[in-house]
Amino acid sequence: MRSIRSFLVELLLKMTKRKMNVHEFMEERRKSNSVPYEVPVKLKHKYNITKDQSLPVDTYIMKSNTQSDERVVLYLPGGGYVEQPLTWHWHFLNQLTEQLNCTVYASVYPKAPNYQCRDAIACVLNIYQHILKITKPQNITIMGDSAGGGLTLAFAQYLAEQGLPQPKDIILLSPWLDITLSSPEVIAMIDEEPMLNWDMLVEAGKLYAGELPLSHYLVSPLHGEIKDLGKISLFIGTHELFLPDARKFKEKAARQSVDINYIEYLKMNHVFPVFPIPEAKKALKQIIDIIKS
Repeated sequence: MRSIRSFLVELLLKMTKRKMNVHEFMEERRKSNSVPYEVPVKLKHKYNITKDQSLPVDTYIMKSNTQSDERVVLYLPGGGYVEQPLTWHWHFLNQLTEQLNCTVYASVYPKAPNYQCRDAIACVLNIYQHILKITKPQNITIMGDSAGGGLTLAFAQYLAEQGLPQPKDIILLSPWLDITLSSPEVIAMIDEEPMLNWDMLVEAGKLYAGELPLSHYLVSPLHGEIKDLGKISLFIGTHELFLPDARKFKEKAARQSVDINYIEYLKMNHVFPVFPIPEAKKALKQIIDIIKS
């Protein structure tokens, strides 16, 4: 049964859903993303978030007090490929760090409209190669939410294409799998989606793709190869716009006999595992169990 808190969170999301003009919003993002991102000072101190100065890209680190080097998570926050991490990302990553006893590398990868897909992939590759110098692939999880989930899967596919080591786990939280969001099933959900603005996403997707075709796996990993990757786990809610493409991904995996963990939560909104709701606690426990297994 759905929790009262999750219902109230979804109600709040509907009330605050963006209605800004798309072009005005993208121009605002262009200006905002030209300034380097910094984690808010209060969160830095509260969660002991540090910055890895050895990397030429913005990468933040969170470590548990014990056994932090036994497991490493490379996390790619969502934001429609145009927005920087939000406060709830850091709350979620702190819980993950402490409960998993791990080290988390959170990447502030380049965002559109100032940068495109290939810039983001190059950034994540830089961090991943750094992590491979300090631990083995079987100790690594790559995880992301929303756009970060799409980038996570695309990056794993890129590693396979380049013949580079796969991480043990690939965990996708409400991943954006088809940049076009053009399927009839998605279109039918537009008016009911409590959080995401379809028009803004479609425009952001075009800007992020740059010169790449919108069907290219680096921007629409639903169309990429899924064999010979790390173990994939996908969390999705039935009240979100990305649900139809997540189900298509599940069907594709079944057709190709690729074993994945597909976990669908009834009546949950976009990226529900990071919200302060009971269902998120259950999802976090599942995530931790997957990584520990």
